[in-house]
Amino acid sequence: MSQFEPSISAMRLVVEIVKTGKLTTAASRLHISQSGASHALRLLESQVGASLFVREWEGLRLSEAGERLLPHIERALVSLDAVGTEAAGISQLKAGSLRVAAVPSLLATMLPAVLREYGARYPGIELSIFEGTDDEVRAWILSGLAHVGFAALPVEGVSAEEIFQDEWLALAPDELFAGKSSITLRELARHPFLMSGGGCETHIQRIFSSAGIEIPDHLTVKQLPTIQAMVAEELGVSLVPSLSVSNMHKGSRALRLKPRLFRRIGMLRAVGGASTPALEAWVTFTRSQLRRGSAPARNNSSAGRKGSS
Repeated sequence: MSQFEPSISAMRLVVEIVKTGKLTTAASRLHISQSGASHALRLLESQVGASLFVREWEGLRLSEAGERLLPHIERALVSLDAVGTEAAGISQLKAGSLRVAAVPSLLATMLPAVLREYGARYPGIELSIFEGTDDEVRAWILSGLAHVGFAALPVEGVSAEEIFQDEWLALAPDELFAGKSSITLRELARHPFLMSGGGCETHIQRIFSSAGIEIPDHLTVKQLPTIQAMVAEELGVSLVPSLSVSNMHKGSRALRLKPRLFRRIGMLRAVGGASTPALEAWVTFTRSQLRRGSAPARNNSSAGRKGSS
């Protein structure tokens, strides 16, 4: 027997015959004709290479071959029914998984409310969260570790949809630009610069390069709270996304740029990647929650005024 691929209906027929002892009754329960049932049974027996039933006066009883195969048939049907149940749960968003990757500034501000509401709507979906830099988010999408990601655009090699924007803000000591609510990149570049080493450096370098301004000698600092503390101690200035500015250190403030500049946030997916109902539901829901445009004003409220510790 080179390849054994029995009909599912034939296996169900075997189980019903065992229950009823009669082919006609089994066929009726399965809503198939008697001739169709007879054909399905003969085909299955030809694939097995032996009769599965012995005909007696009272009806049909299992043959030796049938008795040996019945437990396997029953287990196969149980597994098949489990597959059907699981598939129904997935399609109805009662089961499944979703892996979301994002940069820290988004996971600390915009995404928690989306994750909470999505989880409340679809409690059967298992959510996993990955936090990393823009490059790490891209790598997780490309490898399939994450189904969907959020990072600053542009991102190469993935399908990216701009979902919203947040503003770039200058961080400076309180008294450095006294009386001003906004400054130019050129004014910012005249002072010692603290470069974010947590993933924003590529975007910051692109901003200065596009303006034709050379970034002064700078110190690279990975953590934003450290940058804020160093700015408050008058060790330099910096440029950060507004979503990263929540509680300002005493002695520092955030100013808008002139002209204003915005970071484009994209929702990332693998090009040609497989979709699932859980992923499609996430994409649709996220689009409705994070509409294109600037981030909510509450995240930009520190711009142009002194923050509290």
